[in-house]
Amino acid sequence: MFDSTSHVAFVERAYDEARALLIQTRDYIAGPSAAESRALEPADRLRLTLELARLTRRLTEATAWLMLQKGIAAGEITRADAAAADAARIEPDSEPEADPAALARLPITVRALIDRTRRLHGHVTALHRSLSGAAS
Repeated sequence: MFDSTSHVAFVERAYDEARALLIQTRDYIAGPSAAESRALEPADRLRLTLELARLTRRLTEATAWLMLQKGIAAGEITRADAAAADAARIEPDSEPEADPAALARLPITVRALIDRTRRLHGHVTALHRSLSGAAS
């Protein structure tokens, strides 16, 4: 059974986490990422760029889906209209996991952001699936 109160509470907490991650990612990219990147070997620099792109994609997908859910809760958009929107589509990561040894060579700040973003994306994806199943 769908519990609207817990859904709204989860969406609010997840949105706050996504917003915080977006700000932290922006601050990292605008600040220490350049110096930390220069200290890496070329292959690891490439890995850093790839992982930041993946992180950004996950955050963008999760944030867009969460914003739609907030719009539904506020009565700004119907669930049917939201379901038709491109932003309503969030899928589990289909990208292969990076080699743990390669990730371990990346700066700790990036590894923490990657981990938090993966968890958030996974939770949002699971909620999306449960809501999609409840709507069927």
